[in-house]
Amino acid sequence: MAGPNTPVMQQHAAAKRAHPDAVIFFRLGDFYEMFGDDAVLCAKALDLTLTSRNRGKPDEVPMAGVPHHAAHQYIARLLELGHKVAICEQMADPAKTRGIVPREVVRVITPGLVTDREQLDARANNWLAALELGTERVGIALLDLSTGELAAAELGDLARLLAELCQAAPREVLLGSAAASALASALPALGSVLPRAALREDPALALADARTELGPLDTEALGDLERVAVARALRFARACTPAAELPLRRVVRWDPRAHLVIDPVAQRHLELCESWSGLRQATLLGVLDATETPMGARLLRRRLLAPLVAVERIRRRHDQVELFVVHPRLRAELRSALGEVTDLERIVSRATLGEATPRELGALRDGLTSAARAHAVLDGVAGAEGRETLGIADPVDLCAELTAELARALVDRPPQQAKEGAIFRTGWDAELDELDALAKHGAERMVELEARLREETGIATLKLRYTRVFGWYIEVTRSQAGRAPTAWRRKQTVASGERFTNPELDELADKITSAEERHRERELGLVKELVRAVAEAGPRIVALAARVARWDVASALGEVAHKNDYTRPAVDDSDVLELREARHPVVERLAAKGRFVPNDVSLDLGGERLWLVTGPNMAGKSTLLRQTALSVVMAQLGSFVPARQARVGVVDRVLSRVGASDDVARGESTFMVEMRETAEILKSATHRSLVILDEIGRGTSTYDGLAIAWAVAEHIDEAVRCRALFATHYHELTELANASAHVANWCVSAREVGADVVFLHRLVPGAASRSYGIAVARLAGLPESVLARAKAILAGLEGEGASMRRPGRPEPQLSLFEKPEREPAEAREVLDTLRALDVDRITPLDALSLLSRLKGKLT
Repeated sequence: MAGPNTPVMQQHAAAKRAHPDAVIFFRLGDFYEMFGDDAVLCAKALDLTLTSRNRGKPDEVPMAGVPHHAAHQYIARLLELGHKVAICEQMADPAKTRGIVPREVVRVITPGLVTDREQLDARANNWLAALELGTERVGIALLDLSTGELAAAELGDLARLLAELCQAAPREVLLGSAAASALASALPALGSVLPRAALREDPALALADARTELGPLDTEALGDLERVAVARALRFARACTPAAELPLRRVVRWDPRAHLVIDPVAQRHLELCESWSGLRQATLLGVLDATETPMGARLLRRRLLAPLVAVERIRRRHDQVELFVVHPRLRAELRSALGEVTDLERIVSRATLGEATPRELGALRDGLTSAARAHAVLDGVAGAEGRETLGIADPVDLCAELTAELARALVDRPPQQAKEGAIFRTGWDAELDELDALAKHGAERMVELEARLREETGIATLKLRYTRVFGWYIEVTRSQAGRAPTAWRRKQTVASGERFTNPELDELADKITSAEERHRERELGLVKELVRAVAEAGPRIVALAARVARWDVASALGEVAHKNDYTRPAVDDSDVLELREARHPVVERLAAKGRFVPNDVSLDLGGERLWLVTGPNMAGKSTLLRQTALSVVMAQLGSFVPARQARVGVVDRVLSRVGASDDVARGESTFMVEMRETAEILKSATHRSLVILDEIGRGTSTYDGLAIAWAVAEHIDEAVRCRALFATHYHELTELANASAHVANWCVSAREVGADVVFLHRLVPGAASRSYGIAVARLAGLPESVLARAKAILAGLEGEGASMRRPGRPEPQLSLFEKPEREPAEAREVLDTLRALDVDRITPLDALSLLSRLKGKLT
């Protein structure tokens, strides 16, 4: 084996010097080999066998390898761990190369620059984010190399930056050196918002150099911070794909003010895209996503995380959904056609990078054909208004000539890799057909030659044979070798006889061998021509894909609205939020049919804008809060909502403090997390925001918690003055309604049946009289002895005016032999416990245990 100073290892060393922070996948024949530290890392991370080059010698080098045909699986696992992988390929055919085969790094794959569909989620973008920090503002660029999308924005503060990053969920974030140092204190927050993202510090980029990186891209609408952020993303992408042109043709500038802000906390609490359980069907996206195409799924996800605030744009989206709701046949036919549309965006991106395979070209052909069929379905819509609503009033470029070319060229099911051959239809290329015929019929020509030679020589045992070492030859047994013509040339003597060749055999063998090689080269050349044709038509295909995505989202939301009985909301600029018989879209879907109880909500900045919601646990307070916020999100993204009637005065932010959680990694308790999230709400809420708060203050002592909850509610009512729902178990808080005309008490009703409680889940005016905590504890399965004791303690607390002393234990506990005047209190406690006991429910063992404890109190 060669040592580290051989030409091959020198090639590897050069690749590693050029990409020191990447794992080098070094092509050697049919394997990608990793050497040195890379081999050690990969052996551990990928569960590979760690071997060595020059084992036992001073120049021994650790080595591990993977088959080249399975490399994408191993690369994906490394990317999941945040590593970069540099692909060092053989740049020439080893069979045709004398000496060392040249090798170069042709691609560096990072988590944010993946284009292989097997490593991507088809229903979500794969963003690379780049940041540039100014004195007061932040520039952000988002690049999805797999779809060719590039967008930029300028943000006002760190909170908005975190919200945008949380919405995009990039796989990789490039931080300029200034941003990295300035955001050092916020990096832990970035880590919690983006747990799967690789954070990388990128060298500084001056504005003058940024303009060079931007090249011909139109960036006139961008500010300086945005330009530098875009240039940072482009510089990184170009360095990682040096051998190909990037599939980017324009920069889209988005204005964060045009979208409803849903910060990371609200996204998590509302379970928009990810649920606490990890189940996709338990998220709002899981309910709404009935899309048929990957492009539509990605567009729906983006709309869900960034709903609109412009009333007219929202109404136009509702118009599209309504058209598909009221025309079920149109919806069904369109969705059938869309179901055959492939991922046009990502195929075009791979074609521009020169990575598209024959099978992907076939998928593009089929996708374009199905897109044309979808357009034909919509083309039957009558009326100019309907065609304008669908965006087909003007002619739609369906890339018909490219579709026809792909259909004429490719077989029905092209192979995955070009080297497998059998890609093109007969008749597509005359030269290819001729070579194909020669390669296919060469064996028949050899059989014909063999028969003729036997006849001419009279040698019945004569055979034509082939080996990779000697090629084609004439084999004659030893006994017949003397009858061979003198014009034949002897090639080899073997035990069984003699091997010869002649000019006719050499000529035919050369034709057959060269035909196969020329056929392969011609086929590869034709594939490259088709890939270039697709890349040239890229902007047109991407524009068509964008239309298809919009049709897909509108028809999918129409399908969901029809199946789930959603209604079109009236969206306006008013200060009103009114929902009649509103439902939680996820809970309703997961609950038994007909079991979900709808409720009304009516918030008005000029009237009741803060509702204090009380009621027992498990009665549905948190569900009510969440369904109200989800209805707003659905309405403003362009969806119908789960209600009988809805009016939504546009909301600028949805802010949520729902659920209890701690943050062990940052050393924060449940109460600290609660207070931090509440502080952020009070700081960022405006009068047009919707705030939902659940059980503020429960993580500390009763009096402290009540005081904090009271002060927060007052601040929302008097300072923020926004629409809000505040669920609480502090019944004292309901007194706020007596002091403010904008605060109202509502409760979720329940009814006691004997010792049990029945939750009615119905919202009614007024405050709840009690919390039914012990009844809920019984439902949870607490022992009857514990429940009886809890009832006695509760009676004592209520009788003593909620004294914070431990009930029944007045200063030190006395025995029967001490002053008798203390005995009645102890006896009353025992009697209260016995009266509260349900003897039909208690087990014998619990009964004996309780009896022993009660006896201990009296003795």
